Amino acid sequence: MAASLRHPLSWLAWALMAAVYLPLLPAFALLLPPVFSLENWRALAADPQLPQSLIATLVSTLIAAVGALLLALAVVAALWPGRRWRRLCNHLPWLLAIPHVAFAVSVLLMFAEGGELYRVCSFCSPVMDRYGIGLGVTLAVKESAFVVWAIYASLPEKALAQKVTLLRTLGYSRWQALRWLILPAIAPALGAVMLAVIAWTLSAVDVALILGPGNPPTLAVLAWQWLSQGDAQQQAKGMLVCVILLVLLELIAVALFIGWQRWRRTIPDISGKRPTPRPLRVGRACGLLLPLAGIVSVAILVLTAGNASVSRETAGESLTLGLSSAVLALGIILLWLEWGPQRGGFWVWLPLALPALPLVAGQYQLALLLQLDGQWIAVLWGHLLWVLPWMLLVMQPAWRRLDPRLILIARTLGWGSLKIFWLVKCPQMIRPALTAFAVGFSVSMAQYLPTLWLGSGRFATLTTDAVALSSGGSSAVLAAQALWQLLLPMLVFAACILLSRLVGRFRQGLR
Repeated sequence: MAASLRHPLSWLAWALMAAVYLPLLPAFALLLPPVFSLENWRALAADPQLPQSLIATLVSTLIAAVGALLLALAVVAALWPGRRWRRLCNHLPWLLAIPHVAFAVSVLLMFAEGGELYRVCSFCSPVMDRYGIGLGVTLAVKESAFVVWAIYASLPEKALAQKVTLLRTLGYSRWQALRWLILPAIAPALGAVMLAVIAWTLSAVDVALILGPGNPPTLAVLAWQWLSQGDAQQQAKGMLVCVILLVLLELIAVALFIGWQRWRRTIPDISGKRPTPRPLRVGRACGLLLPLAGIVSVAILVLTAGNASVSRETAGESLTLGLSSAVLALGIILLWLEWGPQRGGFWVWLPLALPALPLVAGQYQLALLLQLDGQWIAVLWGHLLWVLPWMLLVMQPAWRRLDPRLILIARTLGWGSLKIFWLVKCPQMIRPALTAFAVGFSVSMAQYLPTLWLGSGRFATLTTDAVALSSGGSSAVLAAQALWQLLLPMLVFAACILLSRLVGRFRQGLR
């Protein structure tokens, strides 16, 4: 029976994944025609906004990527291994549950002219930020939590911790342990994570709309504005900006790879020099900064929101889209992990490693072709392109760690593949599935461009309303929108954690 089911289920897994990832093809097809038009390039080069937008994009992206990496490595050097590191990692899901828009709104309400800091100190009015420095610093703090979480997931805990302890007993510092042992061990995973961070930062529209720079904006916002217009030449300029974003991503990735190759040649340092140990105050301060940033963000939103409320329809729409996309993605991922290809499939990570603008444009073209634009099912389908790979990123390592001896024992008892999948593998995946579900819900809550374009503005969510209110309106209503955008993922994370502990109590093998 298992053999007869394998092929239909394999086809089903491939069909579902193809339906989600189909926009990759028109996304690249849309980028090609404007590239070969010299007139389009001349029109783009003549636009006076382009040079300043390019500078702001590069500055904000480099600050965000380098800042997030340095903050994360400082935390690892100061706290790992040890009790403080475990305590911080236990709080990471709560930090990751804070959407980028909610965090950006709290920063805006704190530091903008007329914000909380301005009321206390009227001389603390922010200067005109034309280079996206504030955007880069905000994203660096927010993305550092994700980088720390990725390092936590990729660290070979036991074996590497023993080596680090041995190195430190010989008198070497924590920074030397980070350079010689930890970084080489996590380099492949860390490189992929930083590529995802850079790709997302390059194409961030919602956060850039909230924090600026305003006029001219970053390249992502500029491309979004041009692609939203009905003029064909403006849309062509928007596509060319998407191409520029892709080229920038490739150049940064090549530069990082070359830098890593050259830096790796300096490992190990055989001089035997042992510097005088110094307290890593920066790393410990960063370890306190990450939870504190989340607490301060929530506190600012609560104080500013006051008695303001949000529309029940808007909150319900966000909740329905988040739950639906996470449930659908969870079912597709389980089918893909069991009946999909065991090797290859690098294309499943493309939504994480490519700027979002061309992908959303590809989704929109397909929705127009299928006459699905402006419908709820199109918005749900648009969310899956990002929800699915993020959930797969959480579940795939746990799936590969399944004990093969249990499967072998089940086969010796005559169990088929379907029965093994349902009664052996799925129970062991409950905890990772709950974590992935919470992550997928949070990712769906943060989607701005797919909701706006595929829904044709008909479906208001907490994210779209928060971005719209950030350009003007009541600060209390804006804070309430961001607060509920933050509270819903936190409630889902809390529910998943409680269910995970309940499952661990009744299933001895999952403790």
